Amino acid sequence: MGDMLRSLYYRLSSEAYDLPAVAVELILIGLCVNWCAGLLQGTRGTRPLRGVLVILVGTTLVVRVLTAQFEWVRLDLLYSYVLYGLAFIALVVFQPELRRAVIRAGDVRLRRGGAPQSQVIAAIVKSAGYLSRNRYGALIAIQRGVDLSGWAENGTMLNAAVSANLLNTIFFPNSPLHDLGVIIRGDRILAANCQFPSADSDEVDIALGSRHLAAVGMSYETDALVLVVSEETGVISLADNGKLTRYLSLDDLASELATRLGAPDKAEQPRWRRSDPRAILRRALVVLPLTLVIWYVADQATFATDSYQVELRLRPEDPTWEAEVVGPPLVFEATFSGPARAIDRLRIAAAKQAWPLTWAIPRAYAPRSEPYSIQAREEVRRIVESTPEVKKRGLAVVNVALGTLTFNVHQRVTEMVPVDVKSESGAVRIAVERIEPAEVAVELRRDDLKILAAAGRVYAPLGRQLEGLSPGDVRTFEGVALTPPSGLKGKATITPETVSVTVRVIAQPRLVRNVVVRLFVSPEVAERYQVRRNDLNEWLIDVEVQGDEAVFQSPSSLEVRAMVLVTSELLPPAGQPAEEQLRTLPVMFVTPKGISVVGSRSVQVTLVPRPGSNP
Repeated sequence: MGDMLRSLYYRLSSEAYDLPAVAVELILIGLCVNWCAGLLQGTRGTRPLRGVLVILVGTTLVVRVLTAQFEWVRLDLLYSYVLYGLAFIALVVFQPELRRAVIRAGDVRLRRGGAPQSQVIAAIVKSAGYLSRNRYGALIAIQRGVDLSGWAENGTMLNAAVSANLLNTIFFPNSPLHDLGVIIRGDRILAANCQFPSADSDEVDIALGSRHLAAVGMSYETDALVLVVSEETGVISLADNGKLTRYLSLDDLASELATRLGAPDKAEQPRWRRSDPRAILRRALVVLPLTLVIWYVADQATFATDSYQVELRLRPEDPTWEAEVVGPPLVFEATFSGPARAIDRLRIAAAKQAWPLTWAIPRAYAPRSEPYSIQAREEVRRIVESTPEVKKRGLAVVNVALGTLTFNVHQRVTEMVPVDVKSESGAVRIAVERIEPAEVAVELRRDDLKILAAAGRVYAPLGRQLEGLSPGDVRTFEGVALTPPSGLKGKATITPETVSVTVRVIAQPRLVRNVVVRLFVSPEVAERYQVRRNDLNEWLIDVEVQGDEAVFQSPSSLEVRAMVLVTSELLPPAGQPAEEQLRTLPVMFVTPKGISVVGSRSVQVTLVPRPGSNP
């Protein structure tokens, strides 16, 4: 039940529904239901209406709850057939009421005629008194809003002025026109000997005769006011809106006629003002639930179901976390149900590519070393149904073709890292003059901190920007995009993403050949160890140097000295025995001012303990 109400709430709050349009629909349905209830009030159709209401409400609630809880599709199918059956039953049960409604809808005049004059009422009352005293049966229909010309056509047209003598003459026994009924419109007798529709015997007292049945039937199918005089008892009765009021005196009859025909301040008042508040409440208790049920059934009837490819994307609720799907992207088929217009929009959205859905991973899935695995298909279905995109469209997820959802959650941290410039143009050599800012914030997974620490920096690459520059040129480049170190497992975010770089172009490197690497050994090392060169070829090297073109013009610009220092820092800690050791040592260069060596060099030496040396 909760899932059904929640689904209805999502649909009403989604873009598939226009709430003002829904309100208009409810108002129109409510007006129609109230009109039907007004037609059925006080008739034999009241009890069937209550029965249909109880069956419809009860069946809808039971079926929707069971279908949502247990997915009983066959029960839902049977429910749709029950609705068709109820519609057919309603046509049979409410046939008289529907006939009455159609007649009233077709015969209502655009402008109501004027109320009968007091002389007409007096003539009718006088004739009723005469007929009642003599026990002459009479049946008189007085037209109000609904035109009775259709009923008058099957009788004898008179179109005569209303008078007591004429009415007495018409209903005098053995008169050719005394049988059946008379129709009065305004101050004229329209026709006599007219056949009125008869009411069913279960709507009135079974002891009443055919005249009373005709009076009730005529007042039920039209809004005419029908006067009846009993031939057996002389009792005067008045039928209005399908209800028969009996045992009227002449004074009561005159008052009723004047009230119902000649007093617009009462007769023309809306029914809700003339009704008892308790009756209005009872009517509301019938109209409101039936309106909601009809709207819900119609809403369900417009539902559709279809399957589409979706791509589930993961995003933790905590912005400092990162989610990673284990395996290929989560692209699978899902079956949706919802309003037909929402399904049509989804069909367009998912026509060319999988529909992207975003699941906000709750904080309960905290970062850890092992991946999370959700293997329950029903749980995966609920996850898909909880995504904002599905809620927004007011859809329900019927089924998903994904059995297992496996993902990792990582902690993200932020580190300040220096910026360096990398030239991607081999034809141009540069020296960095300025970088602004010199450090940037790098947000990445905690697991990638070691890789970032090993790299030590992020780079601002310069490529095509350097083309056309000559040695000695100084140029500033704005908005140079930064690139994170390679090898990171997760995505790295750099803030700011660009920097300003000022560089100076330097000349192409020159090659200095056969530079002798000299060996310098500290006395502490020479006392304990003999230093041997492992490969003599390593100690005669070719060196690339770079500098401004003007510096290279100097005769001494290519004088480069190389050396290796063996200091006491290479000795083993005190207390350890002296043993032969292989060491790789960097080569140090001394160059003239304005000249620098490109790259680095290293050589290998072996430390051999001297006999009798103390450790």
